[in-house]
Amino acid sequence: MTASTTKQRLIPGGKIYFDPFDTNGNPTGERYLGLTPGFTVTIASEKITSYGAESGLRELDDETLITITRTGKLTCRQISVENLGLFLGAAASVQTQTSGAVTGEHKSVLLDRYYQLGRSTSNPSGVRDVTSPTVVGKTASNWAANTAYVVGDRVKKTSNPTHIHVCTVAGISANPTEPTWPTTIDATVVDGTVTWRTETLITLVEDTDYEVDLMLGRVYVLPGARLSAHGGQWTFGYTKSAVTRDTVQTGSLVTSSGALRFVAYPGKGTPRDLYGSNVTLSPSGDLIFKADDPAYAELSFDLSFGVGNNEEPALIIDGRAA
Repeated sequence: MTASTTKQRLIPGGKIYFDPFDTNGNPTGERYLGLTPGFTVTIASEKITSYGAESGLRELDDETLITITRTGKLTCRQISVENLGLFLGAAASVQTQTSGAVTGEHKSVLLDRYYQLGRSTSNPSGVRDVTSPTVVGKTASNWAANTAYVVGDRVKKTSNPTHIHVCTVAGISANPTEPTWPTTIDATVVDGTVTWRTETLITLVEDTDYEVDLMLGRVYVLPGARLSAHGGQWTFGYTKSAVTRDTVQTGSLVTSSGALRFVAYPGKGTPRDLYGSNVTLSPSGDLIFKADDPAYAELSFDLSFGVGNNEEPALIIDGRAA
């Protein structure tokens, strides 16, 4: 043991590893968390005291330490998918996208809006990396004479159609003469007791009506697109590439308890390693995605150190072997 008269100073530094428990409380292997700018351990205690007033003045008679709580804080600058999972209480995984052609993906669209391709209940964030996009007006039936139509029905001219027309006033179409269909978007025509509004073109043109971000699988409906100001129905087609991507999804039961190991590499002083047998990581604070003043994003965790599942000490601080 170092003599008490020997000067001992410390400039702290080191690496942190986390060993998550499985569902049975067993360690699964230590994972290096990456750059951790901050790691502190805080000790709080609770005492009970006894006072006596035998001489009229209350004086401390006895004091007993009854509770000690060991907590801490950890900040991590390694924004890995695994660390994001810990911070969000979520499952980190790799999502596989299979290749294939997609047709008939209908969307209600508006001018000057963005739409994610492939969005569904099972894949809420949609697809990535697409090729050969196509956009057409939603399939419409040929106009028919003496037919009842309701609001929202869509038809097209019976010969050489170029536009989709949507019913805005329900009724019965004319018999037998087909109306003269307008070719100006949002123009209307009365057909028997039905009113039609010209909604969009049957075939839309890239860079005239829409733009596509192929990598992100996103479509932008241009402000000058040949589409009704009230919006309309478009049908999308594209080919998905076979790709994978990291994903973190909340809603999964993910452990936040495990063993924590700090391996000391001090700038100055005696290296002393720390081991927590049973540590709970509680995410706290903000994850910055954008800021006016650029700064490195960090993940913050509150720590609590408990006795191990097999009664191991809550904290062990080890010196290096002599």
